[in-house]
Amino acid sequence: MDPFILIVAVLTVIILIAFTIIYILYCYLERAKKRKKAERQKQIAEEKAQQEEERRKRYKEFLANKQAEFKATVDSIPLFEITLSDEKHTRNQEIDIVDKEYKNITKTTPVKKVKDFVAVDVETTGLKTGGNDIIQLSAIKYKNFQAVEAFDAYLKPRKSIPQEATDINGITDEMVADAPRFYQIINCFNTFIEELPLVTHNAPFDIKHLYVNGLDSVQDKTVYDTLELSRKTYKDEYSYKLADICEINNIYMCNAHDALYDSFAAGELFKCIVADIKEIDIDDLFVNE
Repeated sequence: MDPFILIVAVLTVIILIAFTIIYILYCYLERAKKRKKAERQKQIAEEKAQQEEERRKRYKEFLANKQAEFKATVDSIPLFEITLSDEKHTRNQEIDIVDKEYKNITKTTPVKKVKDFVAVDVETTGLKTGGNDIIQLSAIKYKNFQAVEAFDAYLKPRKSIPQEATDINGITDEMVADAPRFYQIINCFNTFIEELPLVTHNAPFDIKHLYVNGLDSVQDKTVYDTLELSRKTYKDEYSYKLADICEINNIYMCNAHDALYDSFAAGELFKCIVADIKEIDIDDLFVNE
């Protein structure tokens, strides 16, 4: 064989072997690179998951502390002494109550006009007024934007409390077995609320239930609806439920659907709304007489 041809053949084989080795090495390095990248991505994902878990844990602790503060504040408010009356008050028909126009607040509203009020909330045996009863009536009286007195009464309904109502508010037949009827606390509640305006979240629900259950005085009351006011003041929020809109305002309520705590939350939310509309700090709401 021609030596030149032999040399060329040998070199060709060597080159092919070299290219094969280079290709194998390239593939190995690429796989190693991808494996390293995947491991890094996994590490980053695990770190993010750990950070998120730590963030959730910190927030859970923060929320628990804030809710404990909220509860302690409510529990420290002096309770109004409830006296019962046997004076009969008949239930009303919802169609008899005039559709109320709930009061608005603007930048020109004098702060002293809204400094005194009563925040109210009710828990009921059902959503509809017809055939349902109020089983908890609570209110917080504010004087000069400060909570000064609380009213809290569990009430015995005419019929057994439906399970779906208990699932929401936690009130059972056993809890109200020895409680007074609604009509027995009407006079006492009217004394508590005086001539003050009422504040409530989703006013049509509370006001209509109060009226149908026999509280005639709500017909002539000035009422501020924090749900309606929130929609005007905090536009485009994802939710206007009491707990959600409160949290946006750094109010971390506890015991949702307990009328006492809900009424305090509504009162504190009302203060935030007034401050934001008036464009003043909430701590500056205090009115010097």
